[in-house]
Amino acid sequence: MPSGARIVVDSLKREGVKVIFGIPGLSNMPIYDAFLEDLKNGELRHVLMRHEQAAAHAADAYARVSGFPGVCTATSGPGVTNLVTGLISAYWDSSPVVAIAGQVVRPSIGKMAFQEADTIGIFEHITKYVIEVKKIEELPQMIKNAFYIAGTGRPGPVVVDIPRDILNEKMEDVKWPEKPIVPGYREFPTIIDRQKIKKAAELLINAERPIILAGTGATWSNATEEILELAELLHTPIISTFPGKSAIPHDHPLYFGPMGYYGRAEASMAALESDVMLVVGARLSDRTITSYDEMKETKKKFIMVNVDPTDGERGLKVDINLVGNAKTLLRELIKAVVEVGKKNDKSEWVKRIKEYQEYYSQFYYIEENNKLKPWKILKIIRNSIPRNSIVTTGVGQHQMWAEVFWDVLEPRTFLSSTGMGTMGFGLPAAIGAKLAKPDRVVVDLDGDGSFLMTATNLATAVDENIPIISVIFDNRTLGLVRQVQDLFFGRRIVGVDYGPSPDFVKLAESFGALGFNATTYEELEKSIKIAIKENIPSVIRLPIDKEELALPTLPPGGKLKQVIVRDPRKGS
Repeated sequence: MPSGARIVVDSLKREGVKVIFGIPGLSNMPIYDAFLEDLKNGELRHVLMRHEQAAAHAADAYARVSGFPGVCTATSGPGVTNLVTGLISAYWDSSPVVAIAGQVVRPSIGKMAFQEADTIGIFEHITKYVIEVKKIEELPQMIKNAFYIAGTGRPGPVVVDIPRDILNEKMEDVKWPEKPIVPGYREFPTIIDRQKIKKAAELLINAERPIILAGTGATWSNATEEILELAELLHTPIISTFPGKSAIPHDHPLYFGPMGYYGRAEASMAALESDVMLVVGARLSDRTITSYDEMKETKKKFIMVNVDPTDGERGLKVDINLVGNAKTLLRELIKAVVEVGKKNDKSEWVKRIKEYQEYYSQFYYIEENNKLKPWKILKIIRNSIPRNSIVTTGVGQHQMWAEVFWDVLEPRTFLSSTGMGTMGFGLPAAIGAKLAKPDRVVVDLDGDGSFLMTATNLATAVDENIPIISVIFDNRTLGLVRQVQDLFFGRRIVGVDYGPSPDFVKLAESFGALGFNATTYEELEKSIKIAIKENIPSVIRLPIDKEELALPTLPPGGKLKQVIVRDPRKGS
């Protein structure tokens, strides 16, 4: 008779799970005991992370790269509470993760037992769903439901909380469910409303200054081809949200970069000046539309294509709300555009954005003697790795430099914590990405502060032979916080500057990774080539001036038209 733990493992395998990121403890130990043979015969791979937060980040990145829900596991109490940061990050970035959590035995629940935590109460508002298993018979159905909920509609993380005594219990006749059964759960269907689609096509055709804004949903629906086809058909420029960067090849002539708080100024100006905006898979957060009042003043028409209909009800009035899978809806929109026929000439509009692009470039690409400049670092890295390489980032100034200067050339190759802005995301995300696509080069673009949040997981990369490359922008400070203090708090710098610890090269070597100290662009290029050739975990440390700013930016609470593109400390 299989135990509850064995049923959990078999349920995961039946869903197609190949990799599990986690850490064992008392309450989830029976699961580890159950999958020992599966590990030995290669049916499953367990990756022992060094913190549960990192397990969730790795599962998140695995999901974003593969398109299949990532799986992590943790024990009860501090194990499951350590998942919080990783899972809320996945929730805000619409990433499907299934977390299998151990819980104390049922008779002890509610009695302040050792390592007891209210998993339902903790996660109910920061994940898509939390499932509490109350008896062994529920296990197969609950796990199938978890994968269904995580991967349908707007993707997101689901927690399955399983008491230890259920994992140890035996069951004679296991009934494997054929389909998910989730009373009350609605997966919004794709609605093909011909009248709405035709109206949307007419708006885009007749617009003088239309624009397409791509968001995360464009990536999840694999709608890159349709966005490009529609843009070419209409000769319409494309911009993106920050996470939407991953959907559009940046070498396409109609793409002008991400807009928003730290986005490219030309993209933000194009968004403001457009008269019709087609929003594909974006929720128009305050990081993208920093002032809803400013956007309302433009009096533009909004067409939204989104799997979540509520996104058309937040902040801004949407004129046409197309609900469902973006790929499917855009194909219908393309047909409608072709059928409607004649369209306005958009060449002057595209020319205007290119003029913005040329104007702002004078502020972006500045050389300084004896200083490594972030834009040039990123250009060298881009030219040193294959086109299909996957890049993750931590959170901080380096992330904002990557937003503006990193060129994504293939979909699903750029991963960052955008909605939650979680420091420490980069390294464990690189681990998850590499396991999803082991044949790809994977680079973590990180900052010294962000890297140190989860740096212990370099041990995981070494022990598990996961050859990732971490490039650390080392300015010995929490740069983004320092920048705000510097520019907007009267240069009152407090609580952000680090001392000389650690030596990142020695730190890397202590874990058994390669360590490089690249003080010139030539040394950076050479280090990357060696790291790729040696094919083992590597850390490349780059010294960055503490005074270097992440620009463009806005003042706190600022509008897009208030964009700052030059260092205000240097005057005009």
